[in-house]
Amino acid sequence: MDLKGRLQALATMESQYPHVLSVYLRCRDGGRDRRKENLIFMKNRAAELESVLGGDKRGLEFLREGIEQVELIRRQDLNPNVIGLALFLKGGEVFERFETSIPFEDQIAYRRFPFISQLAFIGEEFEPYAVVSLDSRNARIFEIALGELIDSSNIKNEVHRRIHRGGWSQMRFQRGIEGEKHAHIQEVADALAELVSKHRYKRVVVIGPDKSRSILRDCLTPDVARRMVDGERADSRAADHELLQTAVDYFRDAENDEEDGKMYRVIREIHSSTMGVSGLEDTLKYLSRGQAYEVLLPSDLKQQGSMCDDCGMIFKDQTSKCHACESDNISGVDLKEVVTRTAVKYGTKIEFVKNHEFHTKLGGAAALLRSPRMH
Repeated sequence: MDLKGRLQALATMESQYPHVLSVYLRCRDGGRDRRKENLIFMKNRAAELESVLGGDKRGLEFLREGIEQVELIRRQDLNPNVIGLALFLKGGEVFERFETSIPFEDQIAYRRFPFISQLAFIGEEFEPYAVVSLDSRNARIFEIALGELIDSSNIKNEVHRRIHRGGWSQMRFQRGIEGEKHAHIQEVADALAELVSKHRYKRVVVIGPDKSRSILRDCLTPDVARRMVDGERADSRAADHELLQTAVDYFRDAENDEEDGKMYRVIREIHSSTMGVSGLEDTLKYLSRGQAYEVLLPSDLKQQGSMCDDCGMIFKDQTSKCHACESDNISGVDLKEVVTRTAVKYGTKIEFVKNHEFHTKLGGAAALLRSPRMH
């Protein structure tokens, strides 16, 4: 099952006993293993959760079983490429596990439902994409998911080197060489078309000489060409991690441009078609009703709100009564978490915005709607 399907399963899960233990750990800091810090954090956080549970002996037992299992996993050696580790447990059993090369913020939650906002953020920020390192003779295609290299392939074709002979014979031979180069790049384009058709990569980052990138663009199908992020000239002999870091920089730039475009689209829709709303209160209202097509949320949102357990309405402030159905069955919630879970459950797209002008321009939250907003 792909990440989207796995997130959907987590978003729709709820368990009374045992509760779900959600654990996020940043396992490495540069070249240093943070195992000691992780274990100390787990011990301290477990003590906090136990004090909240108080006399709930059954809940305490399940919590301790889960923490013991996480400690056992963390004491084991992880692959050095694993920077972030996310574990979801019921009792002492791990039912979902994610290992990424992107760091998580240390977090442990013990609730009726899994905490998924960190995972959803990485899934949205690093949607599967391909990286192509290309020159006129060789090409490498890397497939990236959750920031982790999952596969790579090499395409190498024997292209004759340029010869230094004058007159018509040189011209004729050079045309042959150019034909071989073009055939090589066409093979790369065909391989990319097959991969994009299979995996629906959001972006294809291409690194290599200007001429090779230009030829490749001409060879691509329209569907692949619109996903292409034009990189820079790079040495094809560079180490994989150097090429991938270069690609990540271009990928982030493209993501930031798309983020800006979404902000301006919401502004346009608010003023022209009533198919957009801004501000946290309206965004929560339309999301709760299932009317939001896409939600834009600050990536650094840290705010407590409320949710009606009867009708599902979400409120930005703490309240004891539902403003929609007047129920007293209200729970305090972490807004970033409940918005993420609700969005994934409804199939609503979610964009975690990092733009510092987001609050000024759109009140720190916004949504594109499936139907016109009500007056």
